[in-house]
Amino acid sequence: MSGTRPKTFLSGAGLVWKWQRLVWWIFAVTLIFGFLSTQGMVDRAADTLNHSLASKRLVDGWDVSAVVELMQLQNNPIEFQGPAVIHFSIVFAVFMLFLTGGILTTYLRDEKPRTSPFFEACGQYFWRFLRLLIYFAIVLLPIAGICAGVGALYDKIEADSISPFPAVYFFVAAAVVILLLLAIVRMWFDMAEVIAVADDERRMHKALRRAARVLWHNFFSLLWLYVSIAIVGLVLFLVGLGLWMTFLSPQSNILAFLLSQLMILAWIGTRLWQRASEVLWYREYAQTSVREPVWTPSPTLVTQSVATDPES
Repeated sequence: MSGTRPKTFLSGAGLVWKWQRLVWWIFAVTLIFGFLSTQGMVDRAADTLNHSLASKRLVDGWDVSAVVELMQLQNNPIEFQGPAVIHFSIVFAVFMLFLTGGILTTYLRDEKPRTSPFFEACGQYFWRFLRLLIYFAIVLLPIAGICAGVGALYDKIEADSISPFPAVYFFVAAAVVILLLLAIVRMWFDMAEVIAVADDERRMHKALRRAARVLWHNFFSLLWLYVSIAIVGLVLFLVGLGLWMTFLSPQSNILAFLLSQLMILAWIGTRLWQRASEVLWYREYAQTSVREPVWTPSPTLVTQSVATDPES
Protein backbone atom coordinates (compact mmCIF):
# COMPACT_ATOMS: atom_id res chain seq x y z
CA MET A 1 0.00 0.00 0.00
CA SER A 2 1.74 3.15 -1.18
CA GLY A 3 -0.35 5.57 0.85
CA THR A 4 -2.93 5.84 3.59
CA ARG A 5 -6.39 5.75 2.17
CA PRO A 6 -8.72 8.42 3.63
CA LYS A 7 -11.32 5.81 4.53
CA THR A 8 -8.83 4.14 6.90
CA PHE A 9 -8.37 7.42 8.78
CA LEU A 10 -12.09 8.19 8.97
CA SER A 11 -13.23 4.61 9.48
CA GLY A 12 -10.99 4.35 12.53
CA ALA A 13 -12.79 7.30 14.10
CA GLY A 14 -16.12 5.74 13.16
CA LEU A 15 -15.12 2.46 14.77
CA VAL A 16 -14.19 4.21 18.01
CA TRP A 17 -17.51 6.05 17.99
CA LYS A 18 -19.42 2.87 17.25
CA TRP A 19 -17.92 1.06 20.24
CA GLN A 20 -17.55 4.14 22.40
CA ARG A 21 -18.34 2.17 25.54
CA LEU A 22 -14.66 1.18 25.54
CA VAL A 23 -13.70 4.85 25.82
CA TRP A 24 -16.13 5.37 28.70
CA TRP A 25 -14.87 2.28 30.56
CA ILE A 26 -11.28 3.52 30.40
CA PHE A 27 -12.33 7.05 31.33
CA ALA A 28 -14.20 5.77 34.40
CA VAL A 29 -11.11 3.89 35.58
CA THR A 30 -8.87 6.96 35.08
CA LEU A 31 -11.34 9.06 37.06
CA ILE A 32 -11.35 6.57 39.94
CA PHE A 33 -7.56 6.21 39.97
CA GLY A 34 -7.10 9.98 39.79
CA PHE A 35 -9.43 10.46 42.76
CA LEU A 36 -7.67 7.82 44.85
CA SER A 37 -4.14 8.99 44.04
CA THR A 38 -4.83 12.62 45.04
CA GLN A 39 -7.07 11.96 48.04
CA GLY A 40 -4.26 12.36 50.58
CA MET A 41 -3.27 15.76 49.22
CA VAL A 42 -6.91 16.90 49.11
CA ASP A 43 -7.51 15.91 52.74
CA ARG A 44 -4.40 17.73 53.95
CA ALA A 45 -5.17 20.84 51.89
CA ALA A 46 -8.77 20.93 53.16
CA ASP A 47 -7.62 20.59 56.77
CA THR A 48 -5.10 23.41 56.33
CA LEU A 49 -7.50 25.75 54.54
CA ASN A 50 -10.24 25.18 57.14
CA HIS A 51 -7.89 26.44 59.87
CA SER A 52 -6.22 29.22 57.91
CA LEU A 53 -7.26 32.87 57.91
CA ALA A 54 -5.74 33.22 54.44
CA SER A 55 -7.87 30.45 52.96
CA LYS A 56 -10.12 32.95 51.23
CA ARG A 57 -7.27 33.76 48.84
CA LEU A 58 -7.41 30.19 47.50
CA VAL A 59 -11.04 29.27 48.07
CA ASP A 60 -12.41 32.33 46.29
CA GLY A 61 -9.63 32.70 43.75
CA TRP A 62 -6.03 31.93 42.88
CA ASP A 63 -3.28 33.74 44.76
CA VAL A 64 0.30 32.81 43.90
CA SER A 65 1.66 34.20 47.16
CA ALA A 66 -0.78 32.03 49.13
CA VAL A 67 0.38 28.95 47.25
CA VAL A 68 4.02 29.81 48.01
CA GLU A 69 3.17 30.20 51.71
CA LEU A 70 1.52 26.78 51.75
CA MET A 71 4.53 25.19 50.05
CA GLN A 72 6.84 26.60 52.75
CA LEU A 73 4.94 24.89 55.57
CA GLN A 74 6.63 21.94 57.25
CA ASN A 75 3.63 19.72 56.53
CA ASN A 76 3.14 20.91 52.98
CA PRO A 77 -0.56 20.27 52.16
CA ILE A 78 -0.04 20.46 48.39
CA GLU A 79 3.10 18.36 48.24
CA PHE A 80 3.27 16.07 45.22
CA GLN A 81 2.13 12.58 46.20
CA GLY A 82 4.92 10.74 44.41
CA PRO A 83 4.47 7.19 45.76
CA ALA A 84 0.67 7.22 45.47
CA VAL A 85 0.67 8.66 41.95
CA ILE A 86 3.41 6.27 40.78
CA HIS A 87 1.65 3.23 42.27
CA PHE A 88 -1.67 4.06 40.64
CA SER A 89 0.10 4.87 37.37
CA ILE A 90 1.69 1.41 37.36
CA VAL A 91 -1.64 -0.23 38.15
CA PHE A 92 -3.29 1.75 35.34
CA ALA A 93 -0.53 0.75 32.89
CA VAL A 94 -1.03 -2.94 33.75
CA PHE A 95 -4.80 -2.47 33.45
CA MET A 96 -4.44 -0.96 29.97
CA LEU A 97 -2.03 -3.72 28.93
CA PHE A 98 -4.67 -6.23 30.02
CA LEU A 99 -7.46 -4.45 28.10
CA THR A 100 -5.47 -4.11 24.87
CA GLY A 101 -6.21 -7.63 23.67
CA GLY A 102 -9.95 -7.16 24.10
CA ILE A 103 -9.88 -3.73 22.48
CA LEU A 104 -7.98 -4.92 19.40
CA THR A 105 -10.22 -8.00 19.11
CA THR A 106 -13.31 -5.78 19.23
CA TYR A 107 -11.99 -3.52 16.49
CA LEU A 108 -10.79 -6.46 14.40
CA ARG A 109 -14.09 -8.33 14.51
CA ASP A 110 -16.22 -5.17 14.63
CA GLU A 111 -18.51 -6.87 17.13
CA LYS A 112 -20.22 -5.64 20.26
CA PRO A 113 -17.77 -6.06 23.18
CA ARG A 114 -19.74 -8.49 25.34
CA THR A 115 -18.29 -9.08 28.78
CA SER A 116 -17.27 -12.75 28.61
CA PRO A 117 -15.64 -12.79 25.12
CA PHE A 118 -14.02 -9.41 25.76
CA PHE A 119 -12.27 -10.41 28.98
CA GLU A 120 -11.44 -13.81 27.52
CA ALA A 121 -9.54 -12.01 24.74
CA CYS A 122 -7.90 -9.77 27.36
CA GLY A 123 -6.58 -12.78 29.24
CA GLN A 124 -5.58 -14.66 26.10
CA TYR A 125 -3.25 -11.92 24.85
CA PHE A 126 -2.07 -10.46 28.18
CA TRP A 127 1.07 -12.59 28.55
CA ARG A 128 2.01 -12.07 24.92
CA PHE A 129 1.75 -8.31 25.33
CA LEU A 130 3.69 -8.51 28.59
CA ARG A 131 6.57 -10.11 26.68
CA LEU A 132 6.26 -7.34 24.10
CA LEU A 133 6.48 -4.80 26.92
CA ILE A 134 9.80 -6.32 28.00
CA TYR A 135 11.10 -6.05 24.43
CA PHE A 136 9.80 -2.47 24.36
CA ALA A 137 11.76 -1.57 27.49
CA ILE A 138 14.93 -3.05 25.97
CA VAL A 139 14.47 -1.06 22.75
CA LEU A 140 14.00 2.16 24.74
CA LEU A 141 17.41 1.81 26.41
CA PRO A 142 19.39 3.16 23.40
CA ILE A 143 16.91 6.06 23.08
CA ALA A 144 17.41 6.82 26.78
CA GLY A 145 21.17 6.87 26.12
CA ILE A 146 20.61 9.31 23.23
CA CYS A 147 18.56 11.55 25.54
CA ALA A 148 21.36 11.55 28.11
CA GLY A 149 23.93 12.41 25.43
CA VAL A 150 21.72 15.19 24.08
CA GLY A 151 21.38 16.64 27.59
CA ALA A 152 25.15 16.65 28.12
CA LEU A 153 25.78 18.17 24.69
CA TYR A 154 23.13 20.83 25.31
CA ASP A 155 24.83 21.86 28.56
CA LYS A 156 28.20 22.07 26.77
CA ILE A 157 26.80 24.20 23.93
CA GLU A 158 25.06 26.49 26.41
CA ALA A 159 28.26 26.90 28.43
CA ASP A 160 30.56 27.51 25.43
CA SER A 161 28.28 29.76 23.36
CA ILE A 162 27.84 33.45 24.12
CA SER A 163 24.44 33.54 22.45
CA PRO A 164 21.62 31.36 23.87
CA PHE A 165 20.17 30.60 20.44
CA PRO A 166 22.53 27.75 19.35
CA ALA A 167 21.58 25.74 22.43
CA VAL A 168 17.88 26.40 21.82
CA TYR A 169 18.12 25.40 18.16
CA PHE A 170 20.02 22.26 19.09
CA PHE A 171 17.43 21.36 21.72
CA VAL A 172 14.52 21.80 19.30
CA ALA A 173 16.20 19.73 16.57
CA ALA A 174 17.16 16.98 19.03
CA ALA A 175 13.64 16.94 20.48
CA VAL A 176 12.11 16.48 17.01
CA VAL A 177 14.48 13.59 16.23
CA ILE A 178 13.83 11.88 19.56
CA LEU A 179 10.06 12.27 19.23
CA LEU A 180 10.27 10.79 15.73
CA LEU A 181 12.25 7.82 17.05
CA LEU A 182 9.70 7.28 19.83
CA ALA A 183 6.83 7.45 17.32
CA ILE A 184 8.53 4.86 15.09
CA VAL A 185 9.11 2.51 18.02
CA ARG A 186 5.53 2.99 19.17
CA MET A 187 4.19 2.19 15.67
CA TRP A 188 6.43 -0.87 15.47
CA PHE A 189 5.13 -2.36 18.70
CA ASP A 190 1.54 -1.32 17.97
CA MET A 191 1.72 -3.22 14.69
CA ALA A 192 3.24 -6.24 16.48
CA GLU A 193 0.25 -6.28 18.83
CA VAL A 194 -2.13 -6.07 15.88
CA ILE A 195 -0.34 -8.98 14.17
CA ALA A 196 -0.47 -11.03 17.38
CA VAL A 197 -4.26 -10.59 17.52
CA ALA A 198 -5.13 -10.66 13.81
CA ASP A 199 -2.93 -13.67 12.94
CA ASP A 200 -2.94 -15.30 16.39
CA GLU A 201 0.86 -15.08 16.47
CA ARG A 202 2.17 -16.58 19.73
CA ARG A 203 5.88 -15.85 19.24
CA MET A 204 6.42 -12.20 19.94
CA HIS A 205 9.90 -12.06 18.41
CA LYS A 206 8.36 -13.26 15.15
CA ALA A 207 5.53 -10.71 15.48
CA LEU A 208 8.16 -7.99 15.89
CA ARG A 209 10.05 -9.14 12.80
CA ARG A 210 6.87 -9.20 10.73
CA ALA A 211 5.84 -5.79 12.09
CA ALA A 212 9.28 -4.41 11.20
CA ARG A 213 8.88 -5.63 7.60
CA VAL A 214 5.40 -4.14 7.34
CA LEU A 215 6.62 -0.83 8.77
CA TRP A 216 9.67 -0.79 6.47
CA HIS A 217 7.61 -1.27 3.30
CA ASN A 218 4.81 1.10 4.36
CA PHE A 219 6.70 3.59 6.49
CA PHE A 220 5.24 6.88 5.26
CA SER A 221 1.71 5.47 5.09
CA LEU A 222 1.77 4.31 8.71
CA LEU A 223 3.70 7.36 9.93
CA TRP A 224 1.16 9.74 8.42
CA LEU A 225 -1.73 7.70 9.84
CA TYR A 226 -0.18 7.72 13.32
CA VAL A 227 1.02 11.34 13.34
CA SER A 228 -2.15 12.82 11.82
CA ILE A 229 -4.29 11.36 14.59
CA ALA A 230 -1.74 12.52 17.18
CA ILE A 231 -1.96 16.04 15.71
CA VAL A 232 -5.75 15.97 16.08
CA GLY A 233 -5.35 14.96 19.72
CA LEU A 234 -2.76 17.72 20.30
CA VAL A 235 -5.03 20.34 18.71
CA LEU A 236 -7.94 19.27 20.92
CA PHE A 237 -5.70 19.48 23.99
CA LEU A 238 -4.44 22.96 23.05
CA VAL A 239 -7.98 24.16 22.38
CA GLY A 240 -9.08 22.93 25.80
CA LEU A 241 -6.06 24.55 27.43
CA GLY A 242 -6.76 27.82 25.63
CA LEU A 243 -10.39 27.82 26.76
CA TRP A 244 -9.25 27.13 30.32
CA MET A 245 -6.76 30.00 30.37
CA THR A 246 -8.93 32.50 28.45
CA PHE A 247 -12.53 32.07 29.50
CA LEU A 248 -12.52 30.34 32.91
CA SER A 249 -12.24 32.46 36.02
CA PRO A 250 -10.38 31.21 39.13
CA GLN A 251 -13.74 30.64 40.83
CA SER A 252 -15.02 28.33 38.06
CA ASN A 253 -14.01 25.11 39.81
CA ILE A 254 -16.80 22.97 38.38
CA LEU A 255 -16.28 24.18 34.82
CA ALA A 256 -12.53 23.69 35.15
CA PHE A 257 -13.05 20.13 36.36
CA LEU A 258 -15.46 19.35 33.51
CA LEU A 259 -13.12 20.84 30.91
CA SER A 260 -10.13 18.91 32.25
CA GLN A 261 -12.11 15.66 32.07
CA LEU A 262 -13.13 16.43 28.50
CA MET A 263 -9.46 16.88 27.64
CA ILE A 264 -8.66 13.49 29.20
CA LEU A 265 -11.59 11.95 27.33
CA ALA A 266 -10.27 13.38 24.05
CA TRP A 267 -6.81 11.94 24.79
CA ILE A 268 -8.27 8.47 25.40
CA GLY A 269 -10.41 8.72 22.28
CA THR A 270 -7.50 9.71 20.02
CA ARG A 271 -5.33 6.87 21.35
CA LEU A 272 -8.09 4.33 20.64
CA TRP A 273 -8.57 6.03 17.28
CA GLN A 274 -4.94 5.20 16.49
CA ARG A 275 -5.43 1.57 17.50
CA ALA A 276 -8.66 1.21 15.49
CA SER A 277 -7.05 2.77 12.39
CA GLU A 278 -4.03 0.48 12.72
CA VAL A 279 -6.31 -2.56 12.88
CA LEU A 280 -8.27 -1.45 9.82
CA TRP A 281 -5.07 -0.63 7.95
CA TYR A 282 -3.54 -4.02 8.66
CA ARG A 283 -6.74 -5.88 7.81
CA GLU A 284 -6.81 -4.13 4.44
CA TYR A 285 -3.06 -4.65 4.00
CA ALA A 286 -3.35 -8.39 4.74
CA GLN A 287 -6.10 -8.74 2.14
CA THR A 288 -4.25 -6.84 -0.60
CA SER A 289 -0.84 -8.41 0.09
CA VAL A 290 -2.02 -11.98 -0.63
CA ARG A 291 -0.69 -12.89 -4.06
CA GLU A 292 -2.96 -14.59 -6.52
CA PRO A 293 -1.56 -17.58 -8.47
CA VAL A 294 0.01 -16.72 -11.79
CA TRP A 295 -2.34 -19.06 -13.72
CA THR A 296 -5.47 -20.89 -12.60
CA PRO A 297 -6.70 -23.71 -14.87
CA SER A 298 -10.34 -23.49 -15.94
CA PRO A 299 -12.74 -26.32 -14.99
CA THR A 300 -13.06 -27.33 -18.68
CA LEU A 301 -9.32 -27.89 -19.05
CA VAL A 302 -9.19 -29.87 -15.81
CA THR A 303 -12.01 -32.16 -17.03
CA GLN A 304 -10.31 -32.77 -20.38
CA SER A 305 -7.03 -33.57 -18.65
CA VAL A 306 -8.67 -36.18 -16.43
CA ALA A 307 -10.46 -37.74 -19.42
CA THR A 308 -7.25 -38.16 -21.43
CA ASP A 309 -5.31 -39.56 -18.46
CA PRO A 310 -7.65 -41.86 -16.44
CA GLU A 311 -4.83 -42.97 -14.08
CA SER A 312 -4.52 -39.43 -12.74
